[in-house]
Amino acid sequence: MGQKIKRFGFGIGATLVATFAITSCGSGDEPITLSDDERATITDVVQEQGTVIDSPTCQVEVFRIEDSTTYGWATCAPDSQDSADTAAQADAFPFRIDGQELRRPDDGSKYEEGVQELFPEDLRSAITQHSTGAGG
Repeated sequence: MGQKIKRFGFGIGATLVATFAITSCGSGDEPITLSDDERATITDVVQEQGTVIDSPTCQVEVFRIEDSTTYGWATCAPDSQDSADTAAQADAFPFRIDGQELRRPDDGSKYEEGVQELFPEDLRSAITQHSTGAGG
């Protein structure tokens, strides 16, 4: 009897872990795989248009690419190694690139409205997770 309960408990735990892993990024799709050139192009657009940080270094996570529109999340920081307060200068944000034009939601009270306007409904949970620090 004890063995059956342990197996049953393990099965439920494994199912919950798998469910969380599938839903944690907002969809069950496979992660986007980009060539080095594609990633470099997206990163360049984010660094040039997405942040007010001078000489930023940005990391990007691409949620989806549809035709000429790219949806993702960027985390940028000053490129300077000698910046004493780099963490305070970090800029993390969702982005949408149409062609070569980057748009991002406004900060503050207009943020949620901007997310609603710029991103498909099925990506909003991934954006919310990143915004609250729950994203990877």
